[in-house]
Amino acid sequence: MTYDIYVEYVGYICSVKKLGGFKSNPKYTYMLEHVSKGHGQAYLECIINNTNITIAEIVEFCAINDANGDPNKVKYNEFPETVSISPSSLRYIYHTHLILSHMISIGGSVDAAAMDIVEVGGGYGGLCLAVHHFAPKYGVRINSYTICDLTNINRLQQLYLNHVNPYIKVEFVDAATYGANIPRDNMFLISNYCFSEIGESHQALYRQKLLPKISHGFLAWNGIPVYDLGFGHLRVEPEIPHTGGKFNKYVYF
Repeated sequence: MTYDIYVEYVGYICSVKKLGGFKSNPKYTYMLEHVSKGHGQAYLECIINNTNITIAEIVEFCAINDANGDPNKVKYNEFPETVSISPSSLRYIYHTHLILSHMISIGGSVDAAAMDIVEVGGGYGGLCLAVHHFAPKYGVRINSYTICDLTNINRLQQLYLNHVNPYIKVEFVDAATYGANIPRDNMFLISNYCFSEIGESHQALYRQKLLPKISHGFLAWNGIPVYDLGFGHLRVEPEIPHTGGKFNKYVYF
């Protein structure tokens, strides 16, 4: 899948500094914001059945995230008739639950109440927004949050997050550095449908420059078989709900 149209369009958004309807523009949705209504229903059922996040809390977060960028929204029977929600926001909520729950589960190894997080491939910042929104509910304090991405995509994340919640403190690192200059250790890595999609040479540079600074993490994996990242303690589970090919997995370490 080519990134050229996506990167060029994001560059345009950043040049005019207007979010407009980017979440429903085909130049953007072929890359992101394309979760189907059916998969959104599956994510919603996972949230209801597997988390302590209430319907009211779901609606609260989606009202914040969906109010910007004009996403394609749909109705679900679990919500009041007047409420429409982006299926992609439901995925952000469920993945956030998986991430924060894993942070709590590794509390014996790191201080789960004070996390330094680095996300490789951050979209427009939706997952970052969700992690910050729900972290207090899970008892997680975020010391720092860094997003490592392409130059134009970093610009969109900064534009979006500053507009939606200017109180979130996020550092933006150009992907060309592969995280080499991030001055922290024992970080928690997040990469949802990015690390496994980029080329083998780019993965190798991340393994060389960033992964030595990582102690734990969560990856939504796709496209290629999961392989040893050098941590020695990967836990690989089926992606639920299953949204893609045979290699779609959740990877914990």
